[in-house]
Amino acid sequence: MPVNVSPEYAHAEKKFDQAQTEEDKLFFLEEMIKNAPAHKGGEAMRANLRTRYKKFKERIETRKKNTGGGGGKQVFKKEDMQLVIAGLPNTGKTSLFNILTNQEALTSDVPFSTYQMNLGTTRYEDTQIQTIDMPPFPNEDKSTVYTTDTILVTINEISQIAESKKFLFRTPAKIVFVYTKMDLISEAEKRKIDATLKSKFKQDKVIFFSNKKHTQEELNNLKKIIYETFPVIRVYTKEPKKEASKMPMIMKKDSTMGDVAEKILKGMSKKIKRARIWGPSSKFSGQTIGIDKILKDKDVVEFQTD
Repeated sequence: MPVNVSPEYAHAEKKFDQAQTEEDKLFFLEEMIKNAPAHKGGEAMRANLRTRYKKFKERIETRKKNTGGGGGKQVFKKEDMQLVIAGLPNTGKTSLFNILTNQEALTSDVPFSTYQMNLGTTRYEDTQIQTIDMPPFPNEDKSTVYTTDTILVTINEISQIAESKKFLFRTPAKIVFVYTKMDLISEAEKRKIDATLKSKFKQDKVIFFSNKKHTQEELNNLKKIIYETFPVIRVYTKEPKKEASKMPMIMKKDSTMGDVAEKILKGMSKKIKRARIWGPSSKFSGQTIGIDKILKDKDVVEFQTD
């Protein structure tokens, strides 16, 4: 990576290297193109990026025309936020995955039709959540549910809450149950379900959602609930005299300016001569602060290293 690229470019390149799907790589390539050096010396870099972008786009289009499969255990590198969609057979699990990620993974009314994990991205506001559709319970994969951040468990009967929990024993992940067939029950049945939840499952978070009949507002609300399970903040970087990046860095809560610098480029925090901040953590716009400053959601930060 050239030494004169912006923090936004460096961050996009890092996310490109970490991306697990060609769709996500295409997205971050576009961000790299947007943030590539605009001066004459960056012409070759921009040309190379555009060529790579074109090849990725062609591969994606070719793959969509020709479906294929493969065997073996699937392993996906964990990103900043990871969501697993799990559930018993025929509970609308893959349909919900398709709705959240805007993909077209194979669905079927036949139980156990999902044998391989599906990987996609749930987009909420300006963030991206790595989303994995697991084979239905019971399945051979035990590690994913124990290492992920959040698990969305699909159900279409209240009794499936207790049954699903048997496969989630000891997982540290946050669990949200989604009742996926709201369009098939009456208001009276919903009131009965609510009463059962309050008496027997009051410790569990259960969301009502219809895979087949939902509004955009209901989908946005579900995505908001998912996003709020992650203990993270959004931080935006900017260069001096330029607008802030529209793509946030996802940081853990209580992260500092130094943590942001290190995520951009290892060792960068030691080279910072001046750091400024805008947003919820600042007393005034462009406040000069130290690298130990703890950040809040939607802060904008600027670093000067020379």
